[in-house]
Amino acid sequence: MKKILLILLCPCFLIGQNYTQEIEALFETKNYPQAVQKLEVYLSKTPQNLELLELMGDAYGFQSDWEKAAKYYKQFRDLDITNATSHFKYGGVLGKLAKEGSKLKALGLISKVKTAFLKAAELDPVDKKVRWAMVELYTQLPVFLGGSYEKAMVYASELEQHSKVQGYFAKAYVYENSNREAIAKTYYQKGLENLKELACFQAELSNSSHLKAHNNSLHFLVATACIVHKTQLSVGQRYIQVYIKDFSSKDREPLEVAYLLQAQLFKLQNKTPEALDSLEKALLENPNFKPAQTEKQLILLLKP
Repeated sequence: MKKILLILLCPCFLIGQNYTQEIEALFETKNYPQAVQKLEVYLSKTPQNLELLELMGDAYGFQSDWEKAAKYYKQFRDLDITNATSHFKYGGVLGKLAKEGSKLKALGLISKVKTAFLKAAELDPVDKKVRWAMVELYTQLPVFLGGSYEKAMVYASELEQHSKVQGYFAKAYVYENSNREAIAKTYYQKGLENLKELACFQAELSNSSHLKAHNNSLHFLVATACIVHKTQLSVGQRYIQVYIKDFSSKDREPLEVAYLLQAQLFKLQNKTPEALDSLEKALLENPNFKPAQTEKQLILLLKP
């Protein structure tokens, strides 16, 4: 009787559970257009529902429709200005618009990206995703747009305070991009030595579910470190598989680069057929991808 009464009094709770499960299932199968259709119906009934607005932004973001994603993330942020995630996601999608647009458009957006990320960092002083975003932003931006390896390193150090291993990989990333490969290699090694700190490490090695909370870039960097040091190759293989499986247009490294990395790991393990298969996948993604073409030629030349 109590259960029946609860259902009658709280139908919105059950509806919320239902649509969340439904949308998550569509996301899992990457059926984003269908998710958008469902979300439009739900939003027509509750247009200021924060969760729905965030999910709609996610759905469009996964389809690389940055303009529409920005529209919904902005509504999400405006309705929940004390939520670090709302600022983080809005800043991220503006960053995508800046990257893919003209230089003039980028100039107008970068300050908004910085403002959004800085606000997210202020609202959540321990959020690792936000720190990673700041590291990547300051590392990738040209100097004339405010890029700074020094500022990137500040956020890498903040990451290190909360997670040594993530801080080590973040520093390796900054040093590598600033052409200081020797120091980068040192930090990659430190990251590998402390890899068991990651909550996802044992889960991924035991075939259980991976840790979606991590920035997918971290998976890519772990695989990179394994190649740089030619060690823990099976671990590197698992991490690059996770990166490829979870890949979306929101990720920094394109899929063809991930397949190239996978091929290099197979090559180091003397698994030539698997390496060639990964290179074919890279070239399917981008037929003009010269590193994959070169790697394929080298393997075929050395093949007995």
